[in-house]
Amino acid sequence: MKCITSPALDDTQIISYVEGEADDAIVAHMKECPYCAERASQLTLFQKRLRTQLYRSTCPSSIELGDYHLGLLLDSQKLVVAQHIRGCPHCRREIAELEEFLAEPDMQPDLLRTAKVLFARLVGGSGSTPAFGALRGEAKGPLVFEADGIVITLDVQPKPNRWASILGQVAAEDQDQWTGAFVKLQQADGPELAASLDDLGAFAFETIPAGSIELKITSANGIEVQIPKIDIAI
Repeated sequence: MKCITSPALDDTQIISYVEGEADDAIVAHMKECPYCAERASQLTLFQKRLRTQLYRSTCPSSIELGDYHLGLLLDSQKLVVAQHIRGCPHCRREIAELEEFLAEPDMQPDLLRTAKVLFARLVGGSGSTPAFGALRGEAKGPLVFEADGIVITLDVQPKPNRWASILGQVAAEDQDQWTGAFVKLQQADGPELAASLDDLGAFAFETIPAGSIELKITSANGIEVQIPKIDIAI
């Protein structure tokens, strides 16, 4: 199939038509020429696909926005997210929806009623009072805890200047009830940190100092899993 005229419309003219800026002659040509109309249709489809791929590609994740709202980000991260929110109506709307959601009394994390407390036991990894060997280069693998069929895996990665990150994963038969669960990390000489589980049961604490930590994971229906004290040693 070829254009009904010679020369055919060039790319600039096709783009002007797609963007609604073409003159009357080009519009009239499009109505008569299947070839150019198909080119315009393909360009429109390409632009839609591109917009879909790029939509909110630079926005913080929902977890990051939640941590920002709860004041859990580091100062450097908080500044970056705050600057983004000021210029992004999508993220401002998401923060507003989060504020409305947390305004409901039953949704306040501190008001979650604990219906059941489970104490996890170490079933894989280092010893009963573990020191993460990965921080000393021994690479003993992640720690695995179990409580009433709920499996919690913790993997610690070393960072410079005696800091570390913790990557966690919760797996349970009823996985959906753990989506959005609150994770609290307490250190003797530091503030309490908090995170939440994503829809895959994963959570992370990106920057924590060496020392003893305690973890508690509380589901939306009030099941709390307490993990024994762990010593993160350098």
